[in-house]
Amino acid sequence: MENEWSTPSPEEADERSKTGRKPDSTKLLSGGIKSWWVFLMKPIEDFLIERKFRPNVLTITTLIVSALAGWFFHLGMIFIAGVLLLAGSTFDIFDGRVARAQGLNSPKGAFFDSCVDRYSEVLIYLGLLSFFRDTFFIYIVFLIVSCSMMVSYTRARAEGLGIDCAVGIMQRAERVVYLGVLSTFNFLGNIVTFLMGLGNRDYLLKLSILILFVFSFYTSIQRMVHVMSKIEEAGNGGTDGTAEAAD
Repeated sequence: MENEWSTPSPEEADERSKTGRKPDSTKLLSGGIKSWWVFLMKPIEDFLIERKFRPNVLTITTLIVSALAGWFFHLGMIFIAGVLLLAGSTFDIFDGRVARAQGLNSPKGAFFDSCVDRYSEVLIYLGLLSFFRDTFFIYIVFLIVSCSMMVSYTRARAEGLGIDCAVGIMQRAERVVYLGVLSTFNFLGNIVTFLMGLGNRDYLLKLSILILFVFSFYTSIQRMVHVMSKIEEAGNGGTDGTAEAAD
């Protein structure tokens, strides 16, 4: 007889995803890593579902945890900020999955979640701007904010034109994972550089900032090229690039 207490597989955990299958991979983040993380967090997810937590409560929790992460970046407590950043991203995963499990998913909830996600990122980058306020990296963080905005805007504008734009190597999940993981292990980098006589200069955090900037900029251009090529393929390229400019 089959053991009713058998541990579910990562594939079973994927069944609550938006597509009902394993998350897509990108060049910077494997779908397998996403799937295993969801699998490891599944007991917490099941607890939230059993207690009938409302998805919007989890969405607001993501915002609060992100605000705390930004505050700890401001204070220079990089390890705690990194842990909170990863925790906040996990709650962001939970809200959609809990909503689908309870049959509460809706366009209204998806829209609210997307808007809160943007505010969450802004609060995180605000903390980083404060942390780097006396260094050149403040400009890099500002450029990340700008590029991240363009990554989101190009997709929203494309979908408004009826074009699928789920492309790009540095989307929000990648930004959160790279910043969160390298921030969490930043203290190890400081130990190594201290032993090498280079001092505690937060090289891993700075590396994550550079990675986010380079690949977020690349992704924004990548999406622009993708959408413009789709428009050309449809024969709607036109000649005036400003005639339908969005506000």
